[in-house]
Amino acid sequence: MKAIRAHEWCEPDGLVIDEVPVPEPSEHQVLVKVQAAALNFPDILLIAGKYQFKPPLPFTPGLEVAGPIEKLGSAVAGLKLGQRVLAQMSFGGFAEYAVAEAGTVKAIPDSMTDDEAASFALVYQTSYFGLAYRAGLQKGETVLVHSAAGGVGLSAVQIARALGAGKIIGTAGSDDKLQVIRESGADIALNYQTEDFVEVVKRETGGRGADIIYDPVGGGVGERSTKCIAFEGRLLVVGFTSGKFPVFASNHILIKNYSVVGLHWGAYRQHDPQKIEQVWNELFALYEAGKLKPIIGARYPMERAADAMKHLASRNAVGKIVLHW
Repeated sequence: MKAIRAHEWCEPDGLVIDEVPVPEPSEHQVLVKVQAAALNFPDILLIAGKYQFKPPLPFTPGLEVAGPIEKLGSAVAGLKLGQRVLAQMSFGGFAEYAVAEAGTVKAIPDSMTDDEAASFALVYQTSYFGLAYRAGLQKGETVLVHSAAGGVGLSAVQIARALGAGKIIGTAGSDDKLQVIRESGADIALNYQTEDFVEVVKRETGGRGADIIYDPVGGGVGERSTKCIAFEGRLLVVGFTSGKFPVFASNHILIKNYSVVGLHWGAYRQHDPQKIEQVWNELFALYEAGKLKPIIGARYPMERAADAMKHLASRNAVGKIVLHW
């Protein structure tokens, strides 16, 4: 089979297409024929050796795939050959076939396309856990979502709306991204390059600030967000696409009575896997009710995985990027 591989820590242009054997699933694994694979920012960090987890070289990046089950491990129950599924893995998705632990493989609704399925797991699970559990979103609360036109940002906007948020404000880095943010459920979308999001939030909340700030960017964006957070607000740290870690003043946190809350969704696999199962049921129900819909901003042939990664890194991407053979 064909597979995209990194033979050394590299930038996207260092990836190569290799011919490798089809992997054999272990007793608790599933082999999926990859019809669609979603690109995520950690893929770029993985191939550069900058992620917290470093796969043994050479390796194939790719965290999310969708397609039919080709083979089942001997101990796998509840799944069947030919069933359309989404699957997650630590790496290995950018290949014609991929193996995944059975616990990360989910049958998908008939109405869900392969592109949507490949784009669903990571961002929607992250946003649901972040908003519902870590930030404790209550109906009617104001939510500010940074980088709201990206895959994780749009999922946060949609989930905040589905869970009953009041006013939703989304930020992006260019005017051409604002419409998709509004279409996904935001009341207000602004270009942070030309508008001060702090002033917009204060104006739209009568000076009170946002109850929840969803931040996948970090750096100065995270630090400046503390200037427009409400009393007893929650600043949800989801990631650092800026490449910089924000620094928060503890005395300001104390005086203003807000919380800085971290979310590492993958840790729930170890500490509370049952909660992940509960969220899958809720997410699929919301999808079938028409309240959630992954936005596919770009599609690339797998042979152009490097171009797809550069597009994602440029911050020009909207929604999710999907790769196909």
